[in-house]
Amino acid sequence: MEVAKHIRRALCALFVASALASTAHAATLNRSERTMIDAVNDVRAAHNLRPLRIDANLVRAARDYSATLIRRDIFTHGALGPRLANYGVSGSLFGENLAWGTGEGATALAFLRAWMASPGHRANLLRPGWKRIGIGTRTGTFRGYAGATVATADFAG
Repeated sequence: MEVAKHIRRALCALFVASALASTAHAATLNRSERTMIDAVNDVRAAHNLRPLRIDANLVRAARDYSATLIRRDIFTHGALGPRLANYGVSGSLFGENLAWGTGEGATALAFLRAWMASPGHRANLLRPGWKRIGIGTRTGTFRGYAGATVATADFAG
C-alpha cells in the first residue's frame, strides 16, 4: 500500500513537471520576439499602461499563424477567435497585429514603428484591456521575397 502511494505521487509529480516544461518551452522567445514584446511593453509604459505578460498559448498560436501566412503566401487575419480557441486561449476579448518585411524593414523595431504609425494597429497596442500577449515570427519566402519575416502579435484581455 505504501509503495503504491509513492508511485502515485511520483507519477503525479512527473505529469506536473512535464506540463510545466512544455509550457515553458512554448514561451521561450527568440531574440526578435523578445525584442518586440519588450518594445510593446515600453510603448505601453510610456502611455501609462500596464505591461502585457507572455502567454504560452498565444505564443504558439502567433508562431503557427506566421508560419501559415508564409506557407500559404497570404496576408490576412482570418477567424481570430476560433483560431485562438484551438490553442486553448481563453478570454472574451482578442486582437491581432500582423506585419511583414525584408532586410531592415523586418526588424522588431521596424514592425513596431509601422504599427504605431497605423491608427488601428496603434489602438491595438495601446488598448488598456489587454493583459496577455503572444508574438511569433517566422522567416521564409513571402510574396516573392526570399528571407522575408512575418510577425503575428496576438493579444487577449
